[in-house]
Amino acid sequence: MMPLSNFHAHSTFCDGAESPEDMVKAAIKKGCSAFGISGHAVMGFDTCWTMTKWGECDFIAEMDRLKKAYCGQLELFTGVEQDYYSPPPAGRYDYVIGSVHYIKKDGEYLSVDESEEEQTDTVKRCYSDDFYTYTRDYYRTIADIVSKTEPDFIGHFDLVTKFNEGGKLFDESDRRYQDAALEALTAITEKHKLFEINTGAIYRVGRTAPYPAAFLLKELFKRGGEIILSSDSHDGVSIGYKFDEAAELAKTCGFRYAKTLTQSGFIAYKL
Repeated sequence: MMPLSNFHAHSTFCDGAESPEDMVKAAIKKGCSAFGISGHAVMGFDTCWTMTKWGECDFIAEMDRLKKAYCGQLELFTGVEQDYYSPPPAGRYDYVIGSVHYIKKDGEYLSVDESEEEQTDTVKRCYSDDFYTYTRDYYRTIADIVSKTEPDFIGHFDLVTKFNEGGKLFDESDRRYQDAALEALTAITEKHKLFEINTGAIYRVGRTAPYPAAFLLKELFKRGGEIILSSDSHDGVSIGYKFDEAAELAKTCGFRYAKTLTQSGFIAYKL
């Protein structure tokens, strides 16, 4: 039986629904051997879903308190989900998730995952309904994520597909889409190998498969990439959500092990 751990999770210090302590309690109840809460990094512009400059210090202090309070019950880590457009983090973190939530076009920051309505409006308004040029710009951004965020692992690589269940917005088998995605994957894997398999959108918006898509996972495996299972949890119930299914998908794509974080660093375990 594979160990349960998760390092992509959020709390009320950003856009999560529960306090860090409630998330830790839920992780213990779920049987996590290791757990991390990753605050959304402060952005370089106003947002309502990230930590604030002042809240970041409080978040780190609270995590330090929880590490002491729950010592011996699980290994607890303090993380940050560092966006491509975030300034360097002000605090100290045990690990960094590198993610892209925006495309910058003509000086405007365009959210890729706020809602389906916002995404379709953005593509209509800024891309003349051309989803392939839109997704190309997303992948050109994430292709540079390693140099921008210095991540320990890559977050939800194909987040731009969040609302595209069943291909209702664009065809993910189209070469225009796949070529852009594979080009970005190639650029990243030349510098960094660890990507998350993220089940969060299965829980929150009804996707049937995690990020990244199977064709991307197969290419990641070919390029010597590695994986870490992640539930991108915004509440305690979703910690470890669909990990068994994610592990099975990984195995069909060639992977035989995943990574987890310990006090000694990232280590592998058999799927």
